[in-house]
Amino acid sequence: MTSAPRILPDLVSGLEDFSRKLDQILEPTAMAFLSKKHPDGVEVRHIAEHHRLAWSEAVEMVEIAWAAWRLNIRRGPNGTIRYVWPVNTVPPLNSVEKGLLRQARRDLADGPDKIFIDGAAMDLGVGPGSVRNALDFLVTAGLLTREGKTFALTELGRTEGDSE
Repeated sequence: MTSAPRILPDLVSGLEDFSRKLDQILEPTAMAFLSKKHPDGVEVRHIAEHHRLAWSEAVEMVEIAWAAWRLNIRRGPNGTIRYVWPVNTVPPLNSVEKGLLRQARRDLADGPDKIFIDGAAMDLGVGPGSVRNALDFLVTAGLLTREGKTFALTELGRTEGDSE
C-alpha cells in the first residue's frame, strides 16, 4: 500500500522574502540617502515609497527593526510611527529641540548643570510645556542624560546636532 506524498507549503520562501525586505530597510546606504532627501526626518511612507513596499509592510518592518534595537522610532500623539533613524545617530529634531540642544551644548559643555525650563522657554519663545517635552525627547534619544533636575550632555549630544 502506497500513500500519497504529503505536500507541505514552502514556509522558508516567506521568511526569505521577509528577511530581504528587512535588509533593504536597514541598509545604511538607503537610510543615508533618505536622510539626506528628507532632512527633517525619514517617515515610514518614505521607506515604503523608496523600497516599493506597501505602507503596512513598511510599518511592520520598522516595528521589527525597532524591537531588534536596529532603528529608533518616534511616535506621534496617536501612537503611529512618525520618524525613524538608525541607532547611535542623531534623530530628527524639531526647532525647540534643536534650540535646546544648542543651548545645552553652550551651557553644559563642562559637565552636568541645570537647565532652567522657564528661562529656556523664554529664550526659545515657547511655553514651558514645549521645553519639558523637548527635554524628555532629548533624554529618550540619548542626547542628554538626567539625574533629578540636573542634565548632562552625552557623547552623541556633545558631538552632534546643529552648531550655532
